[in-house]
Amino acid sequence: MFDPLLLYNESRHLSILIVEDHLSLRTRIVEILSDLFARVDEAQNGVDALEQYIRYQEENGVYYDLVLSDIQMPCMNGIDLTAEIYAHHEEQPIIILSAHQDAQYLLALINFGVAQFITKPVEQDQMLETLYNVCKKINKKPLHTSADIITLGDTCIWDTRTQTLKVDNNVVSLTKHEIYFMELFSKHLDKVCSIDDILNHFFLHNIDINADNIRSSLTRLRKKLPKNSITSVYGLGYRLSSR
Repeated sequence: MFDPLLLYNESRHLSILIVEDHLSLRTRIVEILSDLFARVDEAQNGVDALEQYIRYQEENGVYYDLVLSDIQMPCMNGIDLTAEIYAHHEEQPIIILSAHQDAQYLLALINFGVAQFITKPVEQDQMLETLYNVCKKINKKPLHTSADIITLGDTCIWDTRTQTLKVDNNVVSLTKHEIYFMELFSKHLDKVCSIDDILNHFFLHNIDINADNIRSSLTRLRKKLPKNSITSVYGLGYRLSSR
């Protein structure tokens, strides 16, 4: 029998989002994990989960430490949810609940880089041990490296790993579009990103954007950054400049 205390020692400071459309199973999992994780949130389908996932990041400045999701759900299945989550945060640890009839989907999820699978019907010991193994890996990751942090001005930093903007050590709320701009600009720091670069980057996130949208979004983003952090280069594009 797996000792829950082992998991607690690894998970007590972590957050987790449970995504499962069957109420009885979701309730059971939430009840088990509520005493083991710092925060346990739940969602009944992929659409609900994605909304919560984005809202959590906007409110807390970081993503969930872990997502535990079913595959077959109404509105949005676990495969599409995984793709959407990785579009926001490609290093997100995800554990998938899978039944035998889900075998046709597993290869796609493995190719996505899903952390682990838990088979249905869910056995508590197997679930806790799987969570323990994934939480250990999460805790072994360095919180930051110097390469993760971009300094903008004297009091502003952009964390490329958590996609968090801080001014005077306070988290600044960013829209989804603003996060995508920062993601692109930070990959090409001090270099010009053309309009085509921007359009292609948003296309990869399945977002249709035009020149007017770009200008208006960057106008709002500039107000959240130190003066002249983002400059327009006439006829070429835009550039994010480090300190």
